Amino acid sequence: MEAFFELVQMAIGRRDSLSTPPRTREEWDALCKLTAKHNLLGVTFPVIDAIHDTMDTLPLGIYTRWAMTTEKIGKKNAKLMEYCRDLHRNFLADGYRSCILKGQAAAALYPDPKLRQSGDIDIWVEGERQAVVDYLRERCEVRKVVYHHCDTKLMPKVGVEVHFTPSWMNAPGANRRLQNWFDSVKDMQFSNYSEGLGFCVPTIRFNAVYMLVHIYRHVLEEGVGLRQLLDYYYVLIHLSGSDRSAVLNDLRQLKLDGFAASVMYVLQEVFLMDEGLLLMPADCKGGRFLLEEIMIAGNFGRYDERNVHDKKEGLIAHGRRKVGRGLRYFIHYPSEVMFMPYYIVWQYFWRRRRGYLYKGR
Repeated sequence: MEAFFELVQMAIGRRDSLSTPPRTREEWDALCKLTAKHNLLGVTFPVIDAIHDTMDTLPLGIYTRWAMTTEKIGKKNAKLMEYCRDLHRNFLADGYRSCILKGQAAAALYPDPKLRQSGDIDIWVEGERQAVVDYLRERCEVRKVVYHHCDTKLMPKVGVEVHFTPSWMNAPGANRRLQNWFDSVKDMQFSNYSEGLGFCVPTIRFNAVYMLVHIYRHVLEEGVGLRQLLDYYYVLIHLSGSDRSAVLNDLRQLKLDGFAASVMYVLQEVFLMDEGLLLMPADCKGGRFLLEEIMIAGNFGRYDERNVHDKKEGLIAHGRRKVGRGLRYFIHYPSEVMFMPYYIVWQYFWRRRRGYLYKGR
């Protein structure tokens, strides 16, 4: 674990060397697997490349695997950039403003964007939900429609999540506050066009709130890895001093300042973030719990045994599993956990009423 954290710190320029480098093939293999678990092979490869030239204990096979994965990451990023430009252009031509969330927008904040390991494309489209769904159905396969987004095949070989709203909360009051906040700042996001990227991206101030919400949701729903925390690290690196008080005020109004304090602990512990760049003092107790969950779950909870389930899992079994997992977080995030069963049932009937439960709908 120590070698992994130090490797990441070297990758972001916070450390010069590993205090205790791996000595055996087994240790190097374990480090490679742990780095892959958190989707950080690309951003750490420049360090591994430098180590390879000076350290003969790094096995050639592991170095080659790291290098080949990084090359694939770079090629995928180039293709995703092209897709994001096409999506923005196509939506705009048909009268819909849009904004790329996370993904390539987050990568643009990294010193070398092509090294950030990306997944699918998330795009926030302005417009009434049903109108957007009808528009999409005329052009592509729409696989699933839920409250905040729908899964589509707008682009070849990559999933595209079209968002009606960037995120949600389980608790009705909390969700109302969040949606009101999104509504109050959406015009700025849909007009924040980047000439260099060729599409609209969220402002840094927006991301300082939204990407924290994104981490919060993944912790509660399935798990989150360190790549999402590294995204947030770079958001705070770019956040101006004049925006910090405004972001903190937004988080307090959304009642997310407690979770934010836990995230500050992770940013300090893992990435050695300067105290002056934190939004608030770190919560050590909540932060240690959050970091433990992050290390168990890995990227989007894919390594969390609590998420293992049958592919044909029914609605009741799905709800029972999610609520059962969520109970672990009740002490730390009581409101969201308490309203989790309510939200699962509410969304089922909400989707059913609109015809979103049926195949092809």
